[in-house]
Amino acid sequence: MSSSSGNNTSRKHNNTSKKNPKIKKGEKSDMCRMAFSKHKLGLFNKVTELSILCKAKTALIITSPNKKMYACGYPNPDAVISHFIGKESHVIDNEIRRQDEETIEALSLQQEALLEQLQEEKNKLQEAIEANNNSSNFPNWWDYSIDDMSVESLEQYKSSLENLKLNLVSSLEGK
Repeated sequence: MSSSSGNNTSRKHNNTSKKNPKIKKGEKSDMCRMAFSKHKLGLFNKVTELSILCKAKTALIITSPNKKMYACGYPNPDAVISHFIGKESHVIDNEIRRQDEETIEALSLQQEALLEQLQEEKNKLQEAIEANNNSSNFPNWWDYSIDDMSVESLEQYKSSLENLKLNLVSSLEGK
């Protein structure tokens, strides 16, 4: 059905609800860094989302205004880039896996050595405790003879015993 007025306008150019935002160059360095950081995170999220949804291998490399490089990719940017430039990605994956296995093996050996060292220290400590309990190298203060003490030492000894007695009485009364 055609209109008799001859006014045949299409609707595809009249849709004003979707406007493209105006892109301006950042003038202030702080604003520029903030915009870069925000948009970098958005790009990385989109790359990750694309990788997951489409099961695609992706890589994204961007350079900041201060010449710092950032990379994102799935399964990792190095594997995707090497595959893109003609190398086989499994070579890098195998190299990474080999390095990981070597690291794990080295850390396992280090852990075993530390556990052995810890056990030796525990054994030495236990032996020292047992030796201390069994030896008479450190007699108790109340086992000392007062016959060999000077008058000043006896007065200090007496005042210490009186303080001990007062502390014991006050702690018993506090309960």
